[in-house]
Amino acid sequence: MSMKSSRIALCMLSILLLFPAAPARALCAPGSGIRGVWMHPGYFGADSSLALAKMRLTLDEYRKAGINTLIVLVKSTSGLVYYRSHIAQPDTAWKWDFFGMILSEARSRGMTVHPWFCVFTEGALAGEVGAHPGWLIRGRRSEMVSVVNPALQEVRSYEMSLMTEIAREYPVEWVHLDYIRYPCEPTENYYSFDSETRARFREYSGEDPLAIKASDSGNILWNEWIRWNARQVGEFVRGLKVSLKAAGLDVKISAAVFPNADNAKVLIGQDWARWAEEGLVDMLCPMLYTNNAEFFEEYTKEAVRIGAGRCQVCAGIGIGTSHNQNTPEGMLEQIAISKRLKADGVVFFSSSSLSPAFLKALGSLR
Repeated sequence: MSMKSSRIALCMLSILLLFPAAPARALCAPGSGIRGVWMHPGYFGADSSLALAKMRLTLDEYRKAGINTLIVLVKSTSGLVYYRSHIAQPDTAWKWDFFGMILSEARSRGMTVHPWFCVFTEGALAGEVGAHPGWLIRGRRSEMVSVVNPALQEVRSYEMSLMTEIAREYPVEWVHLDYIRYPCEPTENYYSFDSETRARFREYSGEDPLAIKASDSGNILWNEWIRWNARQVGEFVRGLKVSLKAAGLDVKISAAVFPNADNAKVLIGQDWARWAEEGLVDMLCPMLYTNNAEFFEEYTKEAVRIGAGRCQVCAGIGIGTSHNQNTPEGMLEQIAISKRLKADGVVFFSSSSLSPAFLKALGSLR
């Protein structure tokens, strides 16, 4: 064997050791469907040896509870990343490959991993975003928020490049989109009134959005402004699907979305019902964070209707969120509702709240 061939063989062996093939047999209870959890690097900490020990313990407990899907944060609302990137700025507290480590541990247990991107939020204003302040959304009085503008092609290209990068560098089957929308703070709706966006809308409609006299739903121009902005977010999702396919990457798209499709379309430009209709997403995870079982059922039923025959739907169950603090009994009731309504599964928010009591309750379902 030549020296070059030896190097190639060693490289391939290293990859196999780092990312072992997943066992062919699923490790969840028959008929349990998808049981997922959103996970943050902060849950494990920045010390690599302590994090590895906690990962192994946590994932073993998750496997016992029938959890088979991990949605792992790789780009936070700060815009910093937790994988080996040549494009985005890493969180310097993690000087090791957090995503590579948890991906390896998950695959060895037969778990599916979705790298989770907070798409348009860029709180740290770091790297490329810091170098391009014109990418940020500007309000009516030119006030800015630390969210980049989906209406700008440069923004869409940058954010897409991170997802295609991770799909090239790691053996993943999914990418997961969060904050795939306009801001809901400081107000809903909060679209951008920067000069380029205004010029583009003026070209489309003949009117500067700042000059629209009545900013209400009785005005056709205002309605068009709302619809036009929603299409900009949709163009990102469409472009990502095209980009992944063009790169020869067989990677599916999942998305965390707001509870009501009609309201989300108008208030934050998140037209997730249309994404499903057009086949742009493979899984929707509506964030149904409530302790009210009737509300949970109503919104789950509508999401399942939207996704039926188009994409998977996994109801997002809030364990501990800014909207609710659940109980093990409440969680089990919501799982039963999801199953009865023929959702494809559930996803829990989040790992930091999934205490032993909740895991024990999940284990009882097996």
